Amino acid sequence: MHTLSKHALRTPRRSNLALTLAVTIAVKCLALYGLWYACFSHPQTKHMLLPAGQVERHLFAIPAARDSLPNK
Repeated sequence: MHTLSKHALRTPRRSNLALTLAVTIAVKCLALYGLWYACFSHPQTKHMLLPAGQVERHLFAIPAARDSLPNK
């Protein structure tokens, strides 16, 4: 009866794991690209222009104070 060393037994399993991981990562990358392409690659309007000053004021505005009582 022929006995295999521990190294010979691990090599196919590691190769199979590496292949499985590579295929899984490739499929996930393709799925993420597909979602990006479907949802974010095309603007809603072709000639959408926003004034930079208005965008800056909106993004950097200090939030208004609430007129409610603090929680007890």
